[in-house]
Amino acid sequence: MTQISKDTLWKGIIEDLFDDFLHYFFPEWAAQTVDFSQKFVFLDKELDEIAPKPQGNQKRYADKLVKVFTQTGQEQWVLVHVEVQGYADSLFAERMFTYFYRIKDRWQKDVLAIALLTDDNPDFHPKSYTYEYHQTRYHYEFATFKLLEKTERELNIAGNPFSVVMLAAHKALSQSNLTDEKQLVWKMDLVRSLKQAQYSGEKIRNILNFIRYYSKFKQVDTLALLDKQIQTTLNQRKPMGIEEAILQEVKEQAAKRAAKQAAKQAELQTKVKGIQMALKQNILSLEQIAELFEVTLDFVKKVQSGELK
Repeated sequence: MTQISKDTLWKGIIEDLFDDFLHYFFPEWAAQTVDFSQKFVFLDKELDEIAPKPQGNQKRYADKLVKVFTQTGQEQWVLVHVEVQGYADSLFAERMFTYFYRIKDRWQKDVLAIALLTDDNPDFHPKSYTYEYHQTRYHYEFATFKLLEKTERELNIAGNPFSVVMLAAHKALSQSNLTDEKQLVWKMDLVRSLKQAQYSGEKIRNILNFIRYYSKFKQVDTLALLDKQIQTTLNQRKPMGIEEAILQEVKEQAAKRAAKQAAKQAELQTKVKGIQMALKQNILSLEQIAELFEVTLDFVKKVQSGELK
């Protein structure tokens, strides 16, 4: 079964539905300030260049930096920094501050930051970072949205397709919702809500991919059943395509598997050639050769017979 990381899904869906994202989290600011006729500019490469290094084995689920043009006669723009945090991290607030001052220092533009907290820890909700040393003090606050603290009614904003994304993520927080049977029920409920809302085909396709992969089925047959029900409900004749971000991850997974297989094959060939040389020297016994090259006696005999070359 295809394994797609939440990092990839969040990055993809935020980019695909960024207009709806802004209306969802900053409705007044979006309506009064943003010029939606101008294309958003996603600064993923630039963000990577200034990003603080993750601590230990922990990793953030997703982050985006986006140039947004405002409704002014001049070309002014605002950087919107998005953090999607999926685990409790004691250094998270400091990292948000580090992003802020590095973005501010590099571009000298206004920064609007939000932390979308998707973890299941009710005690984790950082909202600010304070630095103090003697008489020196700095206090930084940022907007937050704690998914665990919201009800489904609060998450469901009529007419905004990003609501379906948030409802899917909220459903996945409950362990009781993660059996294949339960997932199939609530995922199809969301699919039916998409049909009723009559969003554009492209937005529906992007949201469907998020719904399909955000929480994983244990059985591949259940995913096939979901796809079949989706096709029937939405009158789709063909299975849904995997969008760019998901396709890229699938390609990377395939490349890693191929590289791993190639490395194993290269190691095998090296051992075969070494065993062949040892056999020609006729100094060591077959058992000693097997022990030296960390292979079975049967493996050495196959090399000796020419079965392995």
